Amino acid sequence: MFLLLVWGLLIPLAAGAQVVVISGRPVAPLPGTPGVGLCSAARVSRSPAADFPQSQWAYIPGINAFLDADPGSRIDSVVQTPLDLSNNLNDGRTLSYGDFQGAVAGCPAGGCGFIYNDDLTSFATRLRGYLAVTSDMAGRSLQFGFYADESVSLTIIDGNQAHHPLINRPPTIGFPTWRAAKTVRFEQPGLYGVEVLYTNIGQHAALELSLRDGDGDLADFERQATTPPIIRLDAAGFVLMTPELFHQTESGWPSFPVSTECAQCNRQSANAPGNGGCEAGFRCNAAALCARCDSLNACGESCSPCGASAPYCVSQAEGFACAECRGDNDCWVTEECRVPTCSETGRCASNLAEDGTACRGGTCQQGECMRVDAGTPDAGEVDGGAHPDEDGGSANEDGGTSDDDGGSADEDGGSSAEEDGGSANADGGSTVDSGVPGGDAGAVDGGAEAPPASEAGCGCQGGPSALFPTSLLVLARVVRRGRR
Repeated sequence: MFLLLVWGLLIPLAAGAQVVVISGRPVAPLPGTPGVGLCSAARVSRSPAADFPQSQWAYIPGINAFLDADPGSRIDSVVQTPLDLSNNLNDGRTLSYGDFQGAVAGCPAGGCGFIYNDDLTSFATRLRGYLAVTSDMAGRSLQFGFYADESVSLTIIDGNQAHHPLINRPPTIGFPTWRAAKTVRFEQPGLYGVEVLYTNIGQHAALELSLRDGDGDLADFERQATTPPIIRLDAAGFVLMTPELFHQTESGWPSFPVSTECAQCNRQSANAPGNGGCEAGFRCNAAALCARCDSLNACGESCSPCGASAPYCVSQAEGFACAECRGDNDCWVTEECRVPTCSETGRCASNLAEDGTACRGGTCQQGECMRVDAGTPDAGEVDGGAHPDEDGGSANEDGGTSDDDGGSADEDGGSSAEEDGGSANADGGSTVDSGVPGGDAGAVDGGAEAPPASEAGCGCQGGPSALFPTSLLVLARVVRRGRR
C-alpha cells in the first residue's frame, strides 16, 4: 500500500491537464500605479503534525484556521522582494536554494529570507493581495511555476468571491520538496484576489513563485523535486514574480500609511460593512486585508458609505471623510460672473469672477455682467447690429420704437428740441455716446427711435434677446445634473 502511495506521488500530471479558466469579473479595474507587494502573515507552530493538515481537502481550511486562531501571535509584514524566499540552509544539500539562485540583488544565493530562517522553527505563512492582470495577460494562457519546501497552495478569487484553487500541495512526509507548473487563463483584465499558503516543518525552507507565457510547449506537472524528469523553472523560461504585480487595495495605494506595514483580517469579514475586525478608519477588503476606508462605499473612521449630499470620500488632514467635492469640476454655480471652487475640506463655494471673464451679452465687470456697448468709445465702429452704423437693430434705428432717442418728446433726452441732453447739438454729451445703452456714435441724434426701458443697462437680463441664452443655460445645467 505504501509503495502504491509513493508511486502515485511520483506520477506527473497528464500532458492534457485542464487549464483553470477565470471567467468571473475582476474585483476592481487596474490601478494606474505599480503594485507594492503582498501582505504576509506568519505564525510559529509548536505541534506541526497537528497544526498542518496533510490532506488536500483539509490543507487550505486547516492552515487558515491555524493562522486566524491567534492573530496576536502572528507577524504581519509586506513582502517587498521578488517571491524567491529561502532560509538558505546548506547542510551539504541545497534544497532550500530552489531554481533561481543568486537571482535577487541584496539577498543571499538561495533567496530572500522568511520571517523565520533557522532550520528548527516550524511555521506557516499566508500571502494575500491582488494580482494585476493586464490587457496583454487577459485572454491567453499563463503558466505559474512553483518550487516549495515543504508545502504550497495558491487560490485565485474573482469579483464574485468565487475561489479558484490553482495548486494545493500539502506537506507530505518523506517528500518535502516539490516543483509544479499550472496553467490559468483570465478572461478579463483587472485585479484578482490571491492567497498563497505555505508551511515549513523544519530544515530546508523554500518558496518560489514564477510566471511564463503558457505557449503549450511545456505541459503542466506536479512532482517531487528530485524525481526525473527534472525541469528547472528558470531554465524553462519562468520569471520570478515581483512586488509590482501585486496590490493590497483596489485603489492601488498601500493598505497602511507606512508601506512596510500591513494587517490581514478574517476572510469571513471581507467586504462586510463596518471595520471587519480592523482598527478604526480601516475595513476588511475583498483580499481580506485591513485597508484604509477611502472609498465612497466605506469612508472615514466608521467606514460608512457616503450619502447624496456628500458623495465623495476625500483625504483630509486627519484621515478620510465624505465631502461635497473632490475638485472644482464637482461644483457649480447658479449665477453668472461667479466661478465654482472646492475647498480643502471638500465644501463647494462660488467666488466672483475676475474682470474680463465672458458672460452672456458681454463681460464680467466688478462681479456684474455688462454689455460690450457700455463704454465711452461705443465698442467700435459697428454697434452690435447686423450692419455698420446700426445700434443693435435691423434698421437704422437706435434700438427704440419711437421717434425719440431715449426721450419722452421730440427732444433727444434734453430739455429743448434744439439741444440733445447737453450743451451742444450732441447726443447725450460733448463726446460720442457716453451713455449705457450707448449707441449713437455720432454728434447728432443718430437714430429715429428710442430704446425701451428694458434695454437700458447691462443687457444680461430681461428683454426678449436674453430669453434664448437663459434657456440654454438652464438646459445645460439640467444635462449636467443628469450626467452626475
